[in-house]
Amino acid sequence: MERKKLLLLNPKEYEHEFDRAALETLEGTPGLEKLARKFNKHAVERYFRLMYTGSYLKVNENNFPDVYQKLEEACANLYVKHLPELYIQWDYSINGFTTGSEKPLVVLTSGAVDLLSPDELLYLIGHEVGHIKSGHMLYHEMAIVLPFLGDIIGSATLGIGSLVSTGVELSLLYWYRMSELTADRAGLLACQNPDAAYSALMKMAGVPKNFFEKINQDDFIQQARDFKSFDYNAMDKIGKTILISVQDHPWTVMRASELLKWVESERYEKLLELHGKDNLEELEISCQKCGHKLKGNETFCGVCGSKVWKR
Repeated sequence: MERKKLLLLNPKEYEHEFDRAALETLEGTPGLEKLARKFNKHAVERYFRLMYTGSYLKVNENNFPDVYQKLEEACANLYVKHLPELYIQWDYSINGFTTGSEKPLVVLTSGAVDLLSPDELLYLIGHEVGHIKSGHMLYHEMAIVLPFLGDIIGSATLGIGSLVSTGVELSLLYWYRMSELTADRAGLLACQNPDAAYSALMKMAGVPKNFFEKINQDDFIQQARDFKSFDYNAMDKIGKTILISVQDHPWTVMRASELLKWVESERYEKLLELHGKDNLEELEISCQKCGHKLKGNETFCGVCGSKVWKR
């Protein structure tokens, strides 16, 4: 299928509302960003880069060229100019992850490369590139290292510090999960095939390989709809919060439910129509805050003064 390159795509245009609300809570935590940048600068990113580049297979145009082409396509479709490094890790689960706020790199499992169709793999790579485009990586890394820092702080302050860090840790993990919902939308915008996105999530949810050809997507979508209906019951909301409060990824069916809701709202199609032009001159760009039409070269909106997002 022919896909559109989404020129000047702004991550705020597809950001999930749960992601936005959770991030605003985090950004209101005094000193958190400063702490994250300090530890990231001195140790965290360097450690992860050393570990991944020293352990996993690097993907480039000569080594796994088919996978590299998917990375190039995902970045082109999402209007990401600088390709992150890409590695493959031996693991037969279907997964991927991204690290590095200064120099991002993406890691795919060998299971993802083997078991996903080309469109499904493009969805997964687009999901990871979406984290980079949205600037998620600094707090992602903080969510990983804070539990260890909390133990150190707690032991040094007779346990008081650990109580404080636990609250921040839960907030970070909650935002981490909600950021996955935004990245799922980026994955769909990269592959531009909702069926491939749903089937990729089904495989991640545990469909046995022997049943890949017999996947009943209609039943999975109905399951996603049923899950969505629980949101109107306060007790179910509490149950979901407790059950996923210490996980860094939301439930796969929940992710499918939120993605389905977004597709059916027609906002996905509107973004394809708005940004899928042949050249920049054809684009109609608006301020994300007040809706004022922009020429595309502004730094600030001339009406409300908001900073204009640029890649």
